[in-house]
Amino acid sequence: MTYKIIWHEEAIKDLKKLDKPLRNKIFERVTGYLAEDPSNIGKPLTGNFAGLHRYRYGDYRIIYTIDISEEKITILEAGHRKNIYDR
Repeated sequence: MTYKIIWHEEAIKDLKKLDKPLRNKIFERVTGYLAEDPSNIGKPLTGNFAGLHRYRYGDYRIIYTIDISEEKITILEAGHRKNIYDR
C-alpha cells in the first residue's frame, strides 16, 4: 500500500532552500520509498516531538506524521540534522 504524501508549507520552504539536485533526491526518496511503509522505514521521535516520525537521508532529516486510517503522510519539515530539531 502506498501512502498519499502531503507537503506542509514549512516543508516546501525548507526544500526550496536546498540546492536543486538534493531537493529532487529527497523528494524522490519520500515519494518513492517512504510512501511504501512509513511506520517501519522512519523512526518515531520522543520528548517534545512525541507523535512525530523522522526519516534520515544522509545528513538531512524529514519530519512527518502518519495517518494510518486515511493512508496519508504529512511532511512537516525537512532540513539538515544540525538544526532541524531547533524549531
